[in-house]
Amino acid sequence: MFSGFNHNQLSLQECCNDLAQQHGKSLSKVALHKRFNSRSQDFLKSVLAAQIASKLNLDQANCWQSFGRVLIADSSKFSLPEQYMEDYPGFGGCRGGSALMNIQYAFDLKHGDWENLEFTKATQNDQSHSKKTLQHICKGDLLIRDQGYITQQYLSKVVQEHAFFLNRMPPKWKPVEINTNKVIDWAALYLQMERGKDSHFETMVTIGAGKDAFCCRLIAIVIPEQIWTERIRKAQKQAKSYGFALSDDYKERCRFSVFITNVGAEKLKAIDVVQLYRLRWQIELVFKTWKSLLGIHQVKAVKKERLECQLIARFIWILINWKIFQCIDSFIKSNSPGYACSIWKFFKQARQYSYALRKVLAGNMNLSDWCELFVYPIIKNLLVEHKKGKKPAYAIVHDIFNP
Repeated sequence: MFSGFNHNQLSLQECCNDLAQQHGKSLSKVALHKRFNSRSQDFLKSVLAAQIASKLNLDQANCWQSFGRVLIADSSKFSLPEQYMEDYPGFGGCRGGSALMNIQYAFDLKHGDWENLEFTKATQNDQSHSKKTLQHICKGDLLIRDQGYITQQYLSKVVQEHAFFLNRMPPKWKPVEINTNKVIDWAALYLQMERGKDSHFETMVTIGAGKDAFCCRLIAIVIPEQIWTERIRKAQKQAKSYGFALSDDYKERCRFSVFITNVGAEKLKAIDVVQLYRLRWQIELVFKTWKSLLGIHQVKAVKKERLECQLIARFIWILINWKIFQCIDSFIKSNSPGYACSIWKFFKQARQYSYALRKVLAGNMNLSDWCELFVYPIIKNLLVEHKKGKKPAYAIVHDIFNP
């Protein structure tokens, strides 16, 4: 958990040495190898679950008062050594391709908490995982998910639970405009918006049929020509591999970024819907930071139980440090309005001072002393740097809810 090595370099002997130095426990490599078992996995999973369930009450959520939680869900895949193919098959199946692990995660943007971290097979698609989460939807939640996660049945369930969704609409869906009772004509809409030089188009639509039908707002934005051309090129390449051609209607639909939400315009203006959805990429950047700085995707061929124990332990370390990050970020925002803590800069420092944090958790060092030594002297160096022409995520949220 606190190893300074990437896990693709960590040996059993180094783990044994650490136990002896830090805890006075002497174990052979064979004995430690046997300790990596299903019971160890269950124990670490329970610790991880406790960390996820443990929330900080930092009172940062005033701007999100319209919603109970603001949940962003996504997944991240990474390759594993070939020996894990049976447990974590790649898309080529057990006879081809590489082993792949998928990490499903959900983050509450309102409170800054991680709601879920789960290891799954890459072959389990995001839509099937979404079905598993339906029972955890609460009244007033705002769920922001990639189009790969959603089905019409899923969104209908969100509406039934008196919760909210904000998504990009899958390109094959056929929304019916309520005003005209007709399916949207994308070619005609494109010409209309080009002539009027409209920034966006908004209307109320019905999606689905029967018991799964629901009404929502639809917001369409024309994408630049070069992006549309590239989008069509990729779609044609994929279609050709499956032996079919793209329809003209599909090509015209691809001229737009289309967002759907059941949040009323009085709570979120059309442009705010687009900006808020784009915050989903911020969580993806968090995972990229963890991969780059902490090497969570770097593993070596060890037995499955040890692999999963080491990964779970690394995420426990991350969640402990995430709570420290939240406290520092809250301190900066309250004392220096207009500034925030950089995730990249914080975890870069956290990696260096892991050994000292270990002393705090073991009760061998006072937390306030740790902060005096390792946090306060560098806090001004942890600020997000404002880039010209780009708004940081916290500024986007502020502008949406504090116009």
